[in-house]
Amino acid sequence: MAKISQNVLEDIKARLSIVDLVSQYLTLNRKGDRYWGLCPFHDEKTPSFSVLPDKGFFHCFGCGKSGSLFDFYMEMEHLTFPESVRALAESLGIQIEEENPQEKRKRNEREVLSELYTKLAFSFHYILTDGPQAEHAREYLRGRGIDNETLKHFQVGYAPSDPSWLYSFLNKKNYSDTLLKNSGLFSRTGSFYPLFRDRIIFPIRSWKGEVVAFGGRDISGTSKAKYINTPEIPIFRKREVMYGLHEALAMIKQEDSVILCEGYFDVIALYRSGIGNACAPMGTSFTHEQARLLKRYASKVHTLFDSDHAGKEATKKALIVCEQVGLEGSVITLKGAKDPDEFLSRFGSETLSRTAGTATAGFDYLVHSAKLVYDSNKATGKLQILQELTPYLQAVDSHIVRQTYLHELSRHLQLDESALLHDFNQESRNTPGMKGEREQTAHKEMPQDINVAHVPTDLYLMLIIMNNRELFARVRNRVPIGSLQDSRAVTLYTLLENSLRDGTSSSDELLLSMIEDENLRRLVVSSFVHDEFTTQAEKSADELMNRITLRTLKREQKKIEHLIAIAAREGSSEQDISQLLYDKKGIDEDIAVLIRKSIQ
Repeated sequence: MAKISQNVLEDIKARLSIVDLVSQYLTLNRKGDRYWGLCPFHDEKTPSFSVLPDKGFFHCFGCGKSGSLFDFYMEMEHLTFPESVRALAESLGIQIEEENPQEKRKRNEREVLSELYTKLAFSFHYILTDGPQAEHAREYLRGRGIDNETLKHFQVGYAPSDPSWLYSFLNKKNYSDTLLKNSGLFSRTGSFYPLFRDRIIFPIRSWKGEVVAFGGRDISGTSKAKYINTPEIPIFRKREVMYGLHEALAMIKQEDSVILCEGYFDVIALYRSGIGNACAPMGTSFTHEQARLLKRYASKVHTLFDSDHAGKEATKKALIVCEQVGLEGSVITLKGAKDPDEFLSRFGSETLSRTAGTATAGFDYLVHSAKLVYDSNKATGKLQILQELTPYLQAVDSHIVRQTYLHELSRHLQLDESALLHDFNQESRNTPGMKGEREQTAHKEMPQDINVAHVPTDLYLMLIIMNNRELFARVRNRVPIGSLQDSRAVTLYTLLENSLRDGTSSSDELLLSMIEDENLRRLVVSSFVHDEFTTQAEKSADELMNRITLRTLKREQKKIEHLIAIAAREGSSEQDISQLLYDKKGIDEDIAVLIRKSIQ
């Protein structure tokens, strides 16, 4: 679908007011700065449907429907957003422009980049399979037991060691220097030195199968970085793409499950063992965007990260992410090897396939892991284990399941269940975390007319930013997305991040059309007609950002205070207590600075 120029939207709004459009369907009466009428979307005898002409939005205080003139037309005529824009433009004699020159340039750049990466993937693969300069690469892959069928399936390639080859090759294909400088294929120093040189190349595809990036494994032995990826470019956002997903899609749907591993060779090792539903987030950072992408095709995720410390931490985070988006998470553990590729070389494909077919439930894995780190016979250890599991327990959507987990945890820790529940509730108050403010309110509708007192801190901040998008850069610098505890705020933050890159952040209508959650969309529209989100916006945003930062610091402060008190009661070593006191001192100082700012 071609994108409609923002100029067309503005032209329609300039020629057709929302009052004129709505008046074609119902009778409106002016009272103050609003027009009122009987809502066309639900039965009522007293008018609760209002139109704000200066802001260009409608809102019904009865049924809660809100939106722009495009939304109203979509509802009345049962059209999609593009269809409504085209129909209104035609009725007004406005010629549909696909995009303005800048928008068209960006789209053309993405299309050319996509074509470039697709063609280059074929070239890299051809060089690997038939090029004389790739003999050592073929020997390397044979040494790892990778056959030609596997190489073809994943279109694995090779980037020549000659630093002049890539630019010369692409220049002869008539790609401009400007495009090549922004392609992510060359050094950012301004020269045309290739990013990938003497490396095995792994094409990274979108779920639709388009090559959007490359991963490269050094085989020269001279590079400090064994693995590198294409940097983020207009067609590639690392947090939204997974290696091997496209190749595994059919099997993932068939199995209703996906195996989440760490790297390119791990995905390939599983494939060689007959396991075709594996993919990797290109590292150990499994994001909410990737989880929501997987949820389209499967209900279960089995994590199979490396057995080192980083892999274990990534497993914990991935299990929490799975719970947050409604995926069933479990863990596959490989004994005797750090990853699937090493396991395959040591024990063979049959053993790997059999082992990958067994998984430990996420909760059981986390309990076992925590008990290996903390002494469950000591009071401090029991509390640390509870703190370790609290984010996961908060992310669990079902109260019944969470209560069952708490019962199991009390048994593991040999604690009275009511005492454990009391401490868990205390931890949850100190750590709203994944389930506190974020998910408990995620699917609740706000009151039909926004009452600021009902809006959580994080969401309030993002609604201000939606109304004052020039402030988003400040938020990005001060509040990382991981600090937000309300899923709706996370959604809006991600939307603004994406739209900023796409150049669509200045249009209310285009932004609203990208919000899939109807309740959240209504809430944003409602915020557009309330002065609370525009009056002294900069000052309010600063205060809210300080509040979020202070909340995070106080959460850490509470945890350390708990541990200090228990360590003192148990007579822990002076060194342990001194370290805890030192950590607390740093947090106390940061909190004091924020508090001073808030009262100035």
